[in-house]
Amino acid sequence: MELGNARSNKRLAFNMVANLVSLLITHGISFFLSPYIVARIGVDAYGFVGLANNFVSYATLITIALNALAGRTITVKIYENDQEGANRYFTSVLFANGFIAGILLLVLSGLWLYLDSLINIPKNILVDVKILFAAVFFSCIINTVGSVFSVATYATNKLYLNSLRSVEASVGRAIILAVLFVFCVPKVFYLGVTATAMAIYTLAFNMYYTGKLLPFIQIRKQYFSIGAVKELVLSGVWALVIRLGQLLLDGLDLLISNLLINPVAMGVLSVAKTIPMIISSIVGSVVGVFSPNFTILYAQKKSDELLREVKRAMKIMGIIVNLPIVVLIVCGKDFFTLWQPTQNASQLQWLSFYTCCTLIFSGGINCLYDLFIVVNRIKENAIAVLTGGLISVLITFTLLKTTNLGIFAIAATSSVVSIFRNIFFTAPFGAKCLGKKWYAFYPEVFRPVLFDAVSVGIGYAATVLLTSVSWPMLVVKGGIVGAISFVFGFFIILNREDRQLIKNKLRRVRTKADNNGGEE
Repeated sequence: MELGNARSNKRLAFNMVANLVSLLITHGISFFLSPYIVARIGVDAYGFVGLANNFVSYATLITIALNALAGRTITVKIYENDQEGANRYFTSVLFANGFIAGILLLVLSGLWLYLDSLINIPKNILVDVKILFAAVFFSCIINTVGSVFSVATYATNKLYLNSLRSVEASVGRAIILAVLFVFCVPKVFYLGVTATAMAIYTLAFNMYYTGKLLPFIQIRKQYFSIGAVKELVLSGVWALVIRLGQLLLDGLDLLISNLLINPVAMGVLSVAKTIPMIISSIVGSVVGVFSPNFTILYAQKKSDELLREVKRAMKIMGIIVNLPIVVLIVCGKDFFTLWQPTQNASQLQWLSFYTCCTLIFSGGINCLYDLFIVVNRIKENAIAVLTGGLISVLITFTLLKTTNLGIFAIAATSSVVSIFRNIFFTAPFGAKCLGKKWYAFYPEVFRPVLFDAVSVGIGYAATVLLTSVSWPMLVVKGGIVGAISFVFGFFIILNREDRQLIKNKLRRVRTKADNNGGEE
């Protein structure tokens, strides 16, 4: 049992490190390219990149009910040694996704034809924006058809393979973009073309890993089952409701900015959301590392181990998510001044802060969202998210019509609504799903808030004399804030047992290294 746990912990750590490295490289490339691209094509044109991706999110709502629980179901079948069942669900999802992709092709083609009638597009970049949307829509079709192939690395708990491929794709994308922007006339659609190339690359490797890691998976017509499709859709319909609620919360912000304010405001908000979206990606990626363990433990009916795994995951997420938020709050204005010299740094800092607020509370809570899917208890959460989304849209429209807050109203409203939902519903309901008292997870929810408040105060005090007039100075300032926050978080978020566990692990690693050195 101890050997199995050690192997599981090693795989978990490997997956997490690989995901974090992948995210750092992927977003690091975008980070360095973004100011150059904004300066070359304009902030208004850059905003259409995010809007195109949002349109894809709207269109792919119809895929969520089918695919939300596909990975979980196939994984459970594999660990139940039901290879025929795994083949039936895999083939059924693949064929159904192909059918959905055909529908999406028609819908997205219609949107593309009337795009300039639906949104505000400056005439001087109309052609470029339409090519951008065409490329992004095409990548959406590719991702829809091949999404089921990603289950291979999930089911075998080898998510690090996805991370390695993501790094390769990101580096290739960066090289192509650099060549295009340096040697060709700058165009916004280059970003869409490279996104399509990444989608093709990812699909090719997912198909390869399916054959290598799950050799018993066979795609045959006789495995297709309309009953399996119906079962997944009925089980995943609440996941669709959740996604709809999420879109209402923060997926309409760029569209609302475009229609109710102007394309420039949309572009500014898109730039301000860059860092929060990177942090959000870290949340999604790292939480995804825990999800296979949740699913496997649930399939093996190891309820006590599942409980411990969830609480451990929430604590780890509390530290990982809030460290960059603290650095952003303390160093935000200096950062935006250097990163986007053509934009209003103070405005970007506040917009970014408002967008990040919800992440302070939801870092660990995201683990509970995955748990709801694993135990198939997502109905109540879906209703709560949808309700929150509707309230957020209503408040946003009211503020835009009755105040002069503008994009600040758009950025702040969804965060405030999400915070209230997580405190008063998500945490208590998560405890209920695990058979705990309603307040069981509140320490994991509020410790990060205390961690942020104290770390920001200490960070400001420690760096008050440091003015970041250059990137090296900003790195020094950010490093000081990050180091202080890490040490403080180690004692605030982790309890005595957690700290002792980490110390014991480090001690064993050091002892093993010393022994190996003696043998040599």
